[in-house]
Amino acid sequence: MKGKVLFLVAGTAGYVLGARAGRERYEQISAAASRAWGNPKVQQKVGDLEGKATDAAKQAGAVAQEKVGAAAGSVRSKVGGGSGDGDGGDGGDGGDGGDGGSEQPLGDQHHTRMPTD
Repeated sequence: MKGKVLFLVAGTAGYVLGARAGRERYEQISAAASRAWGNPKVQQKVGDLEGKATDAAKQAGAVAQEKVGAAAGSVRSKVGGGSGDGDGGDGGDGGDGGDGGSEQPLGDQHHTRMPTD
């Protein structure tokens, strides 16, 4: 039992002393990081990278929009919904006959469109 108590006391003392030294070192590192972040050259690079990231995101969004549009057109043509930008067209004859119990062709169902801008 005496060994366990001694171990806990030694561990607590080590933790307290280490925490104080650790806090001082943390403050040193934090101050150095603040000085580096405030450097005009670093801020210029940050601005450049933000611009590049914005351009890349816009380009990726445009590519994604094109692919989604192409996929939607492909789906429309497969289900007989036409290929225009309208509300789904007249739907044709409902495709290949599909489930056999449907009264309404797939192309005539209500479509919710997302804004393109």
